[in-house]
Amino acid sequence: MHEVWFAIPSASVDRCRENLPRWREMGYRIAILQNRQRADIPADIVQWSDTYPGWGESINILCRDIVPASAHIVVSGGDDMLPDPNKPASELAAEYFDRFPDGMGVMQPAGDDFMWSKNYCGSPWFARPFFTTMYRGRGPMHGGYRHNWADYELYWVARCRKMLWMRDDAAQYHAHFTRDGSQRPEWWQREVGDTDQRDCELFLSRKYRFFPGHEPTRYANPFDERELLQHETGVAEWRWNRSYAPHSFASAASERMAEAIRSSAEAGHNPIAIYGAGTHTHKCAHALAEPAATIACIIDDNPDRHGSTLWGYPIVSLADAIRRRVRAIILSSDAFEHQLWDKCANARAAGIEVVRIYTNDMAESAA
Repeated sequence: MHEVWFAIPSASVDRCRENLPRWREMGYRIAILQNRQRADIPADIVQWSDTYPGWGESINILCRDIVPASAHIVVSGGDDMLPDPNKPASELAAEYFDRFPDGMGVMQPAGDDFMWSKNYCGSPWFARPFFTTMYRGRGPMHGGYRHNWADYELYWVARCRKMLWMRDDAAQYHAHFTRDGSQRPEWWQREVGDTDQRDCELFLSRKYRFFPGHEPTRYANPFDERELLQHETGVAEWRWNRSYAPHSFASAASERMAEAIRSSAEAGHNPIAIYGAGTHTHKCAHALAEPAATIACIIDDNPDRHGSTLWGYPIVSLADAIRRRVRAIILSSDAFEHQLWDKCANARAAGIEVVRIYTNDMAESAA
């Protein structure tokens, strides 16, 4: 008999008291990392945290430090998640190990088709070999997200390593407040709504680099980059452009940028740099996701940004980009393209192609 634990962070005593008994009825043991509200709840283990580490890191902590070593499988999610009502924990666990005999897999009951749930692992199952070895032994998820997008990353990490089982024949109902049109709770706005922009950008930057640091400490199927490049839906780019960039201009800017990168690649100008780390480049997220040429860096004139990254690309000075021997610089600004062109005089003198995307001529060179 496999020991299966439902292990989640929770800031709601009421939701725990309402929903956790359903998990117990189906044969799960329960571990809670409690924050914000401290009170007795129906769980086998309750550990208090003075701060909220974020959803993904909370699950890492639960798997690493709280769930006992006797646990074969951990199921996660949230305190608004309900178990499959037709299959007890023992039956689902047996089916998991039939599919993943070595325990290196993610099983997501996906029968509750809610909020694009077939595109991420919002209430995943993983066995001990998976959660003790993934992310170089730190846990089953990337811990840098505050709330959103960790489940998208888990989906693609598992899918690209052929360790994903999305099950339409099993369902874990997500009793999310939006299902009945309820008002957003105060905690949700603080912990989710106000942090989504940063989490979305983090996901995009990690996706473009194939989720660095996710590698397991034991042998696993190799990461198939083609699976991500060919099948990822671009939902994060859509979210970014819809919510955090002026939507009327984002798609046009991205199309112009994609064409400039493609033209540079066809001309043999590789690697390239993007000049500008501001709003315009944020609008071009989709074009930078699968560029036709290698992007060596993003140039910005603000020295406070040098050494940081945007979409996973290092932000550097113009002089540093020239030293990196880029073959072309694409100007990423609609309002200040002329000023950026003037600043690139030394680059043009060095034989670097400088590309303008808001003039009739797509490219102008030193010649």
